[in-house]
Amino acid sequence: MRLRVRILFPILCLLVAVPSLFAQTGMTMTRDDQIAQAAPSDTGLTGLFETVTADTLHRGDFSFGVYYQDYDLEAAPAPLSLRPLSARSYQDMPYDLYRLSASVGYGLSDRWEVSAMAPYDRLKGNGGDRVGFINGYLYRGKFSDSGMGDVRLSTKFGLTDRSNPSRLALSLFATLPTGDDKTGISSGYADYGVGLHWTHGIGSLAGTYVVRGDRKSYTSGIYSSAGKVALPNEIHIDGGLNIPVGFWSSTNWISEVNATVFNGGDLKPKEPIFLVTGLRHWFGSSGWALNAAARWNVAKFGRDNSECRFTELDDCSLGGLVGLTYAPLHITAPPPPPPPPPPPPPPPPPPPPPPAPVAPPEPVPVTPPHVPTTLRTDEIHFEPGSARLTNIAKAILDDVALRMKNEPTSTALVIGYTDDKEATGPNADLDRRRAEAVRDYLVTRHGIDPSRITVEGRDAREPVADNSTAEGRLRNRRVVIQLIIP
Repeated sequence: MRLRVRILFPILCLLVAVPSLFAQTGMTMTRDDQIAQAAPSDTGLTGLFETVTADTLHRGDFSFGVYYQDYDLEAAPAPLSLRPLSARSYQDMPYDLYRLSASVGYGLSDRWEVSAMAPYDRLKGNGGDRVGFINGYLYRGKFSDSGMGDVRLSTKFGLTDRSNPSRLALSLFATLPTGDDKTGISSGYADYGVGLHWTHGIGSLAGTYVVRGDRKSYTSGIYSSAGKVALPNEIHIDGGLNIPVGFWSSTNWISEVNATVFNGGDLKPKEPIFLVTGLRHWFGSSGWALNAAARWNVAKFGRDNSECRFTELDDCSLGGLVGLTYAPLHITAPPPPPPPPPPPPPPPPPPPPPPAPVAPPEPVPVTPPHVPTTLRTDEIHFEPGSARLTNIAKAILDDVALRMKNEPTSTALVIGYTDDKEATGPNADLDRRRAEAVRDYLVTRHGIDPSRITVEGRDAREPVADNSTAEGRLRNRRVVIQLIIP
């Protein structure tokens, strides 16, 4: 307990002090911004707390993370010959893994990142008359081991464009045998793994396969005629939700399910299933975030809960995490204010005195006033509640941009609309955001001068179809682009 306090106190001081030094408050995140942001996971790769998402760092971006975690686990069963005599019926040995880890990441490109994570682990058990294997090492009764764990090197490749609503990524990693193989902290051999990660909106799914190295039998606490003990390979299945919290700006509610299935090996522990829920609070637009969550091993609780008490939460298979992370945020800056209106024209001079009567001149032909010419009118459509441009919309806008470059005196009037179910609540400005998304695409993608583009939002006041049908609402969720020659 004293060691835990000595470790936690400087961590908590760091979590409070560092974000306050670097936090920027000049920009707040929208809901779409919050969903799109990700930070280093506990392994160093970009993601949630433990679930690695399909997102990657931008090119040239650095990330940083430090986590302190508590896992409530069960040791692998020991053979009957190693179990002590006891009046109690046999139960697997429970233990806690306390991990303090630090990680760094770097974006080699917009779809390729690398990371490294170094842990300091502490194994603690109050087994009494229980015995079991942790990472292939034999423990009996009460124990406590601390030391440097295995360093993990990882990389992740984005298989799809980062702007796609559904993204897919592949990760590869290896753990170096830097830990103490005379304890259960390390087996003394490297491990390797591969993972597949999928993200869409607030949801992420990940599957990872880990190939474990064998352990020498003389370092495991038992003797094997083969000279080694085979550790089981691991299949990790993770799923998570990253939900923006509406009542607290720049905060995400993260919930995960983390399950491990063991495959093969001589010493196979019971599979843990963790339920994790907590918050990630971003400090303005600085990229720093404070992470805190509770973790519950529901599989262990279902097998062994006889000693669970409110005052002994550790016997209820409960743990948690706290962490400080940094990853640069890429938030779209708000549009510049519109230019001021031109000054009013000077008053006309007083009329001259009437001229002397003269013969009426011949009538001068009247030239009609110049009327601007509309070169073309285009229309694009949007998904419900979204201002994100589809690939079809981008193709139409590419053609509009080409015409504007060919007609350098032309201007564009961009008008955004919504259907009658969208223009309420947080979507009150969705019509204008759709128009601004068109303007921003023409400016940033094709270099069109923003002074040539005027945006308006007219919500659902001018429907072109019946809002009572899905097809009609799709036609009403539109932006109209009029290309004009003055």
